[in-house]
Amino acid sequence: MFDYGKRLKNLKRSLKKGPAGSLLVTNERNVTYLSGFTGNDSLLFITPDSQFFLTDSRYTQEAKETVKGFTVIEVTSSTYDTIGTIVRRNRINRVGFDPVSLPYGVVKNLEKHVGGSRLIPVKNVIERLRAVKDAEEITRIEKAIRTSAGVLKNIVREIRPGVTEEYISGRIECEFIKNRARAGFQTIVACGKNSAKPHAHPTTNKIARNDAVMIDMGCRLDMYNSDMTRMVLIGEVKAKFREIYTIVKTAQEKALEKIKSGRRISEVDSAGRQYIAEKGYGRFFGHSIGHGIGLDVHEEPSISGRSVGTLLPGMVFTVEPAIYIPGFGGVRIEDMVLVTKTGCKILTR
Repeated sequence: MFDYGKRLKNLKRSLKKGPAGSLLVTNERNVTYLSGFTGNDSLLFITPDSQFFLTDSRYTQEAKETVKGFTVIEVTSSTYDTIGTIVRRNRINRVGFDPVSLPYGVVKNLEKHVGGSRLIPVKNVIERLRAVKDAEEITRIEKAIRTSAGVLKNIVREIRPGVTEEYISGRIECEFIKNRARAGFQTIVACGKNSAKPHAHPTTNKIARNDAVMIDMGCRLDMYNSDMTRMVLIGEVKAKFREIYTIVKTAQEKALEKIKSGRRISEVDSAGRQYIAEKGYGRFFGHSIGHGIGLDVHEEPSISGRSVGTLLPGMVFTVEPAIYIPGFGGVRIEDMVLVTKTGCKILTR
């Protein structure tokens, strides 16, 4: 099981180094990460000496039964008043908040209830902790990956000329449900020219003979996600498609070779991107080469040329170079990897 006490300890250590010694946690995934609670409309207030779980009457009993290490407070009138009371009673001078998940209007109203305490924006402090997975998280991610792989193996038999993108997408999501999972995002099934759109929506387009079909799929199981993209070929492979597929595959291999603990994150993106550019297709690859994945489908670390920091053991992310040519189609190959002490482990192969 998860060691929530350790997570809180790591968070408080990080907060001590920053401008705010306390933190309002309003992002639902972060609430889950720190407390294990999976309901809605709840928040955490982490102070140097205590931690509070705030919710309403719909979730109070569940929180008291499942959330350990927190003082559970039922909000009966106003969340603003409740936070203000905690601030005054604990003599908190600085209150950190996540500027991404807490709207400007809410922050302005909150200022009126915390007296002379300062509200300080604190960004990504929990997200950076979440970027490094523990053993239980990795186990759950691998379980989600096995589920996705099994579903794809069964569904690929149904991919044939005359079948629509919508049908295959729907079948994949139904199979996830049969396996106690849910789609982590809308399943992308794109054939022919539609595959030139990185996030194409499945349509009533029918798969044709000699088509290439892009399938981007992933499931959420036991709170954790999987994500992978595969190209399924129907009939004869066009020479142009074979060319760009080989380039994308090689670009992925070059990126994978760069994955090692201590290496700059940006080098992973650069290795794959530069190869695609050298082959003359640089302008057809616009997005970053990967993203972290765990409680969210997209989370830290971002694997791009602008990323700062270095790779650490326990990081899990995708490596997904691509080439998208309008009017022709696209190729994307996406795998999930785990950074180890000696290199990386490819999880989706």
